[in-house]
Amino acid sequence: MGVTMLALARFTLKGPYQAAAVVGLLAVLSVFIPPMVGANIFGLLVASLCMLLSCTLVGLIILTQGSVSGLKAIGVSMLGITLVAWALINAPELGLWTGLVQWLPIILLSQTLRSSKSLALTILVGVLLGVVAIAAQYLIWGSIENEMITQTLQRMGQAEQLDRQLVERNTQLVRLFVLALVAMAYLVIVLIVLIARWMQASLADSHGFRQEFYALRLGKPAAAVALVLMVLSFWPSQAWLLSLAFLVVIAFMFQGIAVVHSKLGPRRQARLMLGLFYLLLLVFPQVVALTAVTGVIDNWLVFRKKPVKSDDENKL
Repeated sequence: MGVTMLALARFTLKGPYQAAAVVGLLAVLSVFIPPMVGANIFGLLVASLCMLLSCTLVGLIILTQGSVSGLKAIGVSMLGITLVAWALINAPELGLWTGLVQWLPIILLSQTLRSSKSLALTILVGVLLGVVAIAAQYLIWGSIENEMITQTLQRMGQAEQLDRQLVERNTQLVRLFVLALVAMAYLVIVLIVLIARWMQASLADSHGFRQEFYALRLGKPAAAVALVLMVLSFWPSQAWLLSLAFLVVIAFMFQGIAVVHSKLGPRRQARLMLGLFYLLLLVFPQVVALTAVTGVIDNWLVFRKKPVKSDDENKL
């Protein structure tokens, strides 16, 4: 899988036409595969993979060639989506919305990483974007929770004919999804940027990304703010505080993951232990919270006693 991704990345970086063609094709497929094959799991998985690859390649183009090259590829891709959407479903605005929602955060974070060469600053800038998104979610689209609950109940059937506990459980799941919506989007966006950075380092045959990630530390001021938000999230009837808490938990989860990698990296059977760790991370929310807390307190206790020094390749 990694070899295939790197081969696709090499082809994409050959020139502006190749970049625009690959990014545009993947973007178009991500939008139109579900309606063409039906809203089944396979179609959604393929569309999601195309979307992730498209965004990752945009991030890679910006990291290696700058925002101008990235914007050229995105511009051609948006034009392609607009024309296809106009012809098939009479929705030309789909290209603009795809660019704003799907690529704008990637552009901002990739350019931040390219300019600052700091994973920590990039992750924190992503948190600021998340704060703006949460503010928009509760100030502008405040009825999103009620709308999603209504749609869920409509799909389930007549509410009076359903089991009351089933309705309540699904309602709570929808509310939790809305609370964590921005945090989940932030998680995906940061992962895309990190994969783009890994691809950049791999193409240059560099270990810079690994050393940068092992040394990731978001800083004491950010950790203090995170602690305050985590405590305030227990304040009842303040959904926006809980959404902010989810956001900072994901941010410091990355620092916690860096701590785990730096500790397990030199050991034997590290891959097996890391695989088990990631499995637990995916299955148990408590492991996510514990990893985030580890990342927070690492800023004071410094679990990585020997800081990882970047070599010259780190600047790639």
